[in-house]
Amino acid sequence: MKRIWFATDGRPHDAVLGVFTTKEGAERYCETLIERYSLGKNLSVMGKPLAHDADAWRLGLGPTVSPANLDEEVEFLRGAWVVKVDETCRMVACEFSTKLKPNQPPSIYRVGIHRICQAHGRTPHGALDAARKAMVAHLGRARTSPP
Repeated sequence: MKRIWFATDGRPHDAVLGVFTTKEGAERYCETLIERYSLGKNLSVMGKPLAHDADAWRLGLGPTVSPANLDEEVEFLRGAWVVKVDETCRMVACEFSTKLKPNQPPSIYRVGIHRICQAHGRTPHGALDAARKAMVAHLGRARTSPP
């Protein structure tokens, strides 16, 4: 019987992030996930660190591999930075999520009188660029559309 490998959150009874046919594939995914998360280690928004668990993840207290068939490109697996910007393209929120994929399309919604654009990416910088680009495009469409 062929063995499969799960990449999980590292927390007991939590969601499976990916299923692989080889242990090496699962380990490579976990390393990529830890690398992505660690990119935010020295970044903060309003004094709040973005990747406060980066050192713990590097020590092995984050995503883990467990023995247990799905080989996908790492681009399509879970683990992404999520950035939100307001109408001035200023970042108002940023976090790393193992529940989302980096290739999800941006979304724009209203919070009170403000518009917020949420975008995803492999890095915090990539997600911020995507959010700003989507907000500028949205504002351009809003200005050119008839009242």
